[in-house]
Amino acid sequence: MKRYFLVIILLFTMQSLSAQFSVGLRGGLNFTSLPVKTYEVNNARIEALPDSYTGFHIGLITQAKFSGFFIQPELLFVSSGNHFRYEHPDQERDVFFIQRFSKIDFPVLLGLRGGPIRLGLGPVASYIVENSSNILDSEYYTGDTNLSEKFNSLTYGYQFGVGLDIGNIVLDLKYEGSLSNYSEEISIGNSTFVFDTRPRQIIFSIGLLFY
Repeated sequence: MKRYFLVIILLFTMQSLSAQFSVGLRGGLNFTSLPVKTYEVNNARIEALPDSYTGFHIGLITQAKFSGFFIQPELLFVSSGNHFRYEHPDQERDVFFIQRFSKIDFPVLLGLRGGPIRLGLGPVASYIVENSSNILDSEYYTGDTNLSEKFNSLTYGYQFGVGLDIGNIVLDLKYEGSLSNYSEEISIGNSTFVFDTRPRQIIFSIGLLFY
């Protein structure tokens, strides 16, 4: 996290050097998916599906522009999720379920700007506030109701994308990849699945800068 504090210090240093500095609100949609992967244990199987999950984000944006460059830290509340299929020989049908996440994201985008167009990339830190699964709600799930999950609370990734500034309106289309494993394990009954889940996201945001 020391790196992110250094970025904030750099931001305010640039402001003092007469950079064009703005603060505002932003929100939008994020489309999350996982690489297809299957995990098996005790005759049970969980498969990560590529189906895109549509979530949302809302929060604060800051932007500093100077000499053909820009830096754009954000602080966002994000709702996202992933799709899975659970198979067990004792079940008549496979169970499709969703793993949902609520998290706080801190992306910092840096890059080049020419006129209203921006091209940038940078790191993102994510703190998972809450996670939940609807596997036990499925009418086809007939197994043990003992469900426990362990997730890494702090993860890291990267973003890159293109932006468009129209007056005080800020538009961004970004791709996000994960450098950290979200999940440690999911236990269903006597079966414990050890995951390596690294989600990817397409993010569309619109922001309004106040000054």
